[in-house]
Parts: sequence; C-alpha cells; structure tokens
Amino acid sequence: MQIELSEKEVKALLELLKEHLYYGWIEQDGEFEVVSSGQVSPTLEALYRRIKQEQRKVA
Repeated sequence: MQIELSEKEVKALLELLKEHLYYGWIEQDGEFEVVSSGQVSPTLEALYRRIKQEQRKVA
C-alpha cells in the first residue's frame, strides 16, 4: 500500500512515532491513570526508520 502525506501529516506522524519509541505502549492503570509500558512495537520502530530514511533521500 502507498499513500501520500502532506508535510503536516508527516510531521504529526513522526511526532507520534517518536513518542511511542520513547514511552512504548501506553496502558490503562486503574480507572483514571495511564502508564507507559516501555514496550515498543517493532513494526512502528521500523516505520519510523523508513520515514526518516526517505526524508534524508529527499533532502
């Protein structure tokens, strides 16, 4: 699958991926609290690397 993203969409996606790489999955802790698991998705990590690599090629 291929999709085209605007600059704004790429920036938002990269920010979310960076947060995921830093915190891992966010999980519910009790009724109102959330905690970071520290467990990072290998798929999302690979996606982040691919996007950054493509950005370097374009720049």
